[in-house]
This record gives sequence, structure tokens and C-alpha cells, in this order.
Amino acid sequence: MLGRLYKLNVNKSECPDLIHPKNIYEIRHKIVYPLILLFNRPFENKQIPKLGKCANIYPIFKKGRKDKNNNYRPVSFTWIICKIMESIDRNKIMDHFVINKLFTNRQCGFLKGWSTVTQLLQILYDWIEILQSGGRTDVIYRDFEKAFDKVPHR
Repeated sequence: MLGRLYKLNVNKSECPDLIHPKNIYEIRHKIVYPLILLFNRPFENKQIPKLGKCANIYPIFKKGRKDKNNNYRPVSFTWIICKIMESIDRNKIMDHFVINKLFTNRQCGFLKGWSTVTQLLQILYDWIEILQSGGRTDVIYRDFEKAFDKVPHR
């Protein structure tokens, strides 16, 4: 927990709770125990704090003409404490999957040391092997560039 607070980016803007990350960083030693209690609470009563569900949403320009709404994407600024809790939970889940070998050897995204480039190199190697042995490969490409824009954000 304290490690996460040490890594806190103090240059980020304040969140919906109106607390600046720099303030949290400066009192990190004093708030570790209360945060542990706070982080365990949703597991005990199966309820996320209301503030944890709040976010300030800002439109961020992507590309194209600035006068077109479709050229912006929504970005959520959420409670910094919830971000810390999410990163701890994510790491626990990832550790569980890695330790128990629940990822296929074809999984490249979201793993340390692996990337979409690794995935691309692996698939190209597989295709070349198939073609060299006289096989055939059919490929369907899908562009997910606008996928986030299709998710309802109400």
C-alpha cells in the first residue's frame, strides 16, 4: 500500500474529491492504515463508496476538425484513492492468473514483457510456418479504433 502512495504522480490534477495527489503524497505515512480499512470495506459490505463512483468527464480532442463532436473522446478523472485500490486489485488478479498459469502462451497484451508487437511477430511466424508447409491462411482484420466511442457512458 505504502509503495503505491510513494509512486503517486503528484503532477496530476485533483479529482472529484477535490484532493490533489500531492496532498495525499505528503500525508501518505499517516493515511496508510485508514486506507487499508477503507479498501477492505467494499469486500465486507459489498458496496463501493459513493465517491468511488464519481468522475469528472472531459472531452479530449483526438483528430480531425475541432468543431465536430465525433473528434473528441471522453476521459474520466476519478477519485485518486479508487485508482490506487483498482491498481492493487488488478495486480492481485494478475498475480493469481500468472502463478496459476491461467494465461495461454498466446496471450500478449496486458502482461509484463509482452505487447501487441510481440503478438504480431508471433502470428507472422505462425503464418510463415503454415505457408512454408504448403498450408493456407485466411485472415479477418477488425479495427477497434472507434470501439470506445460505441460504449454507452451514461
